[in-house]
Amino acid sequence: MPDERRFSKRQVITYSTLAIILVLMTLQLYASHLHKTSAYIPQDGLPSTTQDEASLSPPLQESAPPTTETTPAPPATETTPAPPATETIPSLEPDQAHSPFSTPKDLESYCSSYPAPRHPRGILVSDRTKDDGPLKIFFWQHITWGNIYDLDWKKETKTLCPIATELQPFFDHFKIVQAKDANLNWPTGFAPCWFWNTPRSAMMNSTTGTCKTPTNGDLEYDITTNYTDIASADIVLVAYPYFMDNARAPYFESQLLPPRIAHQKWVLHFYDESIGFYPHVALQTFIQQFDLTMGSPPQLMDIPHPTYPISHAMALEYANVQVTYPFDRTPENYIAFVVSNCGARNERQVLIDKLIADAGGHSYGGCSHNKDIPEELQGREKGQWQDKKHKVLADYPFGLAAENSNCLGYVTEKFYDVLASGAIPIYMGAPDIADFVPEGSYINVKDFATYDDLIHHMKTVDRAPFYEWKNIVKKDVTKFCKSCLAEPMNLPCSIVENVHFI
Repeated sequence: MPDERRFSKRQVITYSTLAIILVLMTLQLYASHLHKTSAYIPQDGLPSTTQDEASLSPPLQESAPPTTETTPAPPATETTPAPPATETIPSLEPDQAHSPFSTPKDLESYCSSYPAPRHPRGILVSDRTKDDGPLKIFFWQHITWGNIYDLDWKKETKTLCPIATELQPFFDHFKIVQAKDANLNWPTGFAPCWFWNTPRSAMMNSTTGTCKTPTNGDLEYDITTNYTDIASADIVLVAYPYFMDNARAPYFESQLLPPRIAHQKWVLHFYDESIGFYPHVALQTFIQQFDLTMGSPPQLMDIPHPTYPISHAMALEYANVQVTYPFDRTPENYIAFVVSNCGARNERQVLIDKLIADAGGHSYGGCSHNKDIPEELQGREKGQWQDKKHKVLADYPFGLAAENSNCLGYVTEKFYDVLASGAIPIYMGAPDIADFVPEGSYINVKDFATYDDLIHHMKTVDRAPFYEWKNIVKKDVTKFCKSCLAEPMNLPCSIVENVHFI
């Protein structure tokens, strides 16, 4: 009979313990493997980037973007391999670098339909009454066209003023995205006094006034740019929402807006610029932060106001301008234009080149320049630039009035400059141009299938009927347009008139 080996009780326990240890070690190794590979596995509930989202992203840089405080990069370990390479994200065109749209056609479609304004009741104030003194309005205009590119922030840092604590995040962010120098020595609680007196130096010590209102009678206001005292303001007026755009969603820098303080009401004034260049202004996520909106495009604003308001006096002045180019003369050069922004968000540049090639067009501006301003008009001492433009265009039967984008309500001085010269406007721009100009006074580019058709029409049309509006407007100035007649906006009173104490 074979030997029968019997294990003692102690040996059984020892072998069982060893088996359990081996199982635990195996499980630990497997868990470690899963942890290392989890970096490559999409997490449940997190959508992958779509092609549309990728097209909205800025071009990849050669170096990795700096990490932010809110999204620190995980520390690299020796055992963790680098993640697999991803496909290159398509870059945006230069003129779309701060737009949520990848093509001009997308932008034009967006510019043809705006969300309706939502504040028909105006500004509702519940924490104070009329008898508590003037309404305090803070004027938030942190940067301007005239100084954003040439400011010496190190020089401005030599003179600092105290800020409200609520403003600290804004100034910390401003140093990075606008001043482009996170190392500027702005101690906590202080910022350059430049913000207090630029560009509204008259408001350094506040500007006061009284407005006649329909519901509150005479109502006083105090408007200021004193950043030290922003927390005490009743209303914050954001009158310069530019340089806030961002290439990534939500397409604007929320940290460049004022701090949101519970009792304060926000008012937006957007003017003189196109939604085509600042599309974030028309986004619901941006504009619905405000309690009242003013300006243009009219379709978007609670208090509409034309981009280029025309007074009754101006309308009559245009009506009295005499025709300078005889109807019976056949021109060699049919049209002229003065355009220096060559980065339009429509086909303006294409049209300019076509008019030069086939209609003898003269370009006095920087875009496709081929004609100099007459010597007798050169020099600042020879008058205002706009007057010179009128004199230049007067030597042609047609003048190009082409906006930089085809957006509703964006009708600028370009059209009226051609009227003031006595020429006939060839118009490219706002789909609703008919609401802002005299009926029958212009030729609309969009009415033609091709630019060749347009040019043929320019060369063969009877020009006399384009001036019939003048006699109509001389008899009734309100016939000049449907939506352009207005006086310059009085910002403080436009705000105060819409305040309702509840």
